[in-house]
Amino acid sequence: MKKVFGLFLAIIMMASFLVGCTSKNEAKEVDLKEIHSAVKEAFGEDYHPNRELTAEEIENFTGIKEAEIESFIAETPMISVNIDTFMAIKAKENKGSEIEESLEKYRKFLVEESVQYPMNIAKVNAAKVVRHGDYVFFLMLGKLDDRQEATDEERLEFAKAEVQKAEEAINKFFQ
Repeated sequence: MKKVFGLFLAIIMMASFLVGCTSKNEAKEVDLKEIHSAVKEAFGEDYHPNRELTAEEIENFTGIKEAEIESFIAETPMISVNIDTFMAIKAKENKGSEIEESLEKYRKFLVEESVQYPMNIAKVNAAKVVRHGDYVFFLMLGKLDDRQEATDEERLEFAKAEVQKAEEAINKFFQ
């Protein structure tokens, strides 16, 4: 009986060790096209990006080199007044943190240094980078808060809730 109990305990400890050693940033294989479709579906008519970005444009905006990317889907609107941007990047193996860092720098640049139309400020400030292992996403999406009486703080909360729709759609693929 003691041997069985000891063996059981050893198995539990080994399982705990293995779970503890796996990175929480590891992610399973997912299809970027399916994620893109889910995000578009989450926004419906309020999904405005309609022009695909090239790898060269991604590098110009974010500094991410094509050699660091395994695959991507990136879109922005054709009309420059609208700033909605969706980037889904599957980084080369173990390059996820580097891609995340580059997208965070890009987000920070937009927030702190870029010139924006007043209607877009809340959306820029609500932009978010989401990472699941080597899958990294830049999200600046959603409906504009067109309430005339809304404060800047209320507009920011509205924009954050819009970005949250995209994040929730993405997170479902990694559960």
